[in-house]
Amino acid sequence: MQNFHIKEDDKYFDHKLLADPIKRSLQKINRNNPLPLYQQLYDSLYKVIVNKELEPGSFFATESLLQEETQMSRATIRKALEELVRQKYLMRITGKGTFISISYPESHIVLPNLKSLSQELEEKGMIPGSTLLQAKIIQPTEEVAKNLDIDMNDRVLFIERIRTGNDIPILYVCGYIPLNIGITEDFNIPGSLYFFIEQQCGKVIRSATHTINATIINSEVAKHLGISKNSAGLSMKRITYDNYGVPVLYETGVFRNDLYSYTFSMERDD
Repeated sequence: MQNFHIKEDDKYFDHKLLADPIKRSLQKINRNNPLPLYQQLYDSLYKVIVNKELEPGSFFATESLLQEETQMSRATIRKALEELVRQKYLMRITGKGTFISISYPESHIVLPNLKSLSQELEEKGMIPGSTLLQAKIIQPTEEVAKNLDIDMNDRVLFIERIRTGNDIPILYVCGYIPLNIGITEDFNIPGSLYFFIEQQCGKVIRSATHTINATIINSEVAKHLGISKNSAGLSMKRITYDNYGVPVLYETGVFRNDLYSYTFSMERDD
């Protein structure tokens, strides 16, 4: 475990001041912007961190300081800070506030084009398919509500499927779409949820965050994918946003790692 030292003579250590880079970034928040305030706040704080405007281990903020500076609700501020802590950009120290993490989380790679799995499979020369296990309207769990930025009293369309390529199971996936984007009770699920969201709900899909991790596949999912239990796999989580930055789809799933992989081409900066 890495040790770190916080200088007590640092002018921000008394937690009565926000650093100037944070203040400048917060000034760009626009309440007339259709992007939710939580997302604007998160983006503003995120940029200060990834642009390395503050040193690792230095004091970042407290909820009260951010509330005083932005006049946002404590709940909105707490949600943004908790997400940055969860992603390991910030760390909490009880009674003192949040601090810049000593080490940043996993690398974030920006890909030039957002594609659905159907599009990816077609580009690989495969015929995309889907086996619907169930589709129903449910109350979201805390995790689902948080990732869709909705209340737990709201309802979502839950879709459990097996995605296939040339009729071979590739991905077990659960999708959650908030009803408030225009889902009707007589929904008909096509192969591509992106197509469904854009055609039925009239939304324009703009961006997504896609996280992949190594995992061990449990017996139930292994059965759906036609492999042995405890096989190695790739877990995925994806949050898809419309052109206003509003989450319209949250997905979790497991890929067979013998049939699916990601390859990135990278170049060094001059």
